[in-house]
Amino acid sequence: IAFSRGHVEETRALMKHSLELALAHDLAEEASTAFFMLSDGEFRRDRYAESLDYLRECLVNARKLGSRPFEWASLAELTYPLFMLGRWDEALMQIEEPSEEQTRSGGVVLSLLTSVLEIHLHRGRLDEARKVFALFSHLDGSTDLQDRGSYLGAQASIYRAEGRLQEALAAGEATIEATRTLGYGQQSAKQGVVAALEVALALDDSAKARELLAFLEDAPPGRRSPYLEAQAHRFRARLEGGAAGLEGGGAGFEAAEGIFRELGIVFWLAVTQLEHGETLVQQGRPDEAGLLLAEARESFQRLGATPWIERAAEAFHAGPAPAPTTGSH
Repeated sequence: IAFSRGHVEETRALMKHSLELALAHDLAEEASTAFFMLSDGEFRRDRYAESLDYLRECLVNARKLGSRPFEWASLAELTYPLFMLGRWDEALMQIEEPSEEQTRSGGVVLSLLTSVLEIHLHRGRLDEARKVFALFSHLDGSTDLQDRGSYLGAQASIYRAEGRLQEALAAGEATIEATRTLGYGQQSAKQGVVAALEVALALDDSAKARELLAFLEDAPPGRRSPYLEAQAHRFRARLEGGAAGLEGGGAGFEAAEGIFRELGIVFWLAVTQLEHGETLVQQGRPDEAGLLLAEARESFQRLGATPWIERAAEAFHAGPAPAPTTGSH
């Protein structure tokens, strides 16, 4: 109730006190629920290191209870912060072969759609992403807002990868309706809205892109997601500085890079650096692009993001690009 009213701090305080009471009275099931919900709160604030601590405790309690669905839910949730923090191999190890039994067990395993599916897509493994998506086919047309939003967000990513751009845009926009109820920090909103923005730019539909950006930038202050704020800076920079000869975009890219770096979101930091570097090269400023492109390429190599490695290599060789003077970050 507090969350539905936008009382974020009150929500967190109530959940923390719930957890204290559950632990004090050895109520493992209630403690697991509190750990799970507190981790979700950290997801919404994009504090992924903190969410991992809650989820590890949640997993311990699930195993103490002997609840397989709760264990699967905990493992599935762990994949999301690991994905965002750039620990992709570790994320895939949590549930190595997701099954229909797990997705229909009653446990909340929706995070697989926003983490494992995305890892496969960014590694160029479309067939593997399709397999994960197919496990959730029973959610198609669901009346549950969380289920529907998660399915549509993943659908937007899949359709975009398949080149079905108009359908991807429609699916991405549809996540916005769920967002109005579930909040701007919801995982499916982060996935679906970003996919829709990518498609709008791919279609050269700047009006649609600006409409989607307005949705992000008009979010109530108490419900804003730092991740989406960074994405808004990134897309605004692409709109302002994407054409040859323009000097715009630099400040927006730098703002996005700063937020992603502070949050520890490795992949999207590298994507922003790549786009920033590409824009500088396009503007005839390859020397300024060098370090950005080099760091982005190194990050993609650590992540095994093959399509992005190739794109970064192309940009890297488009002009002088000195190697970075520091080691991996």
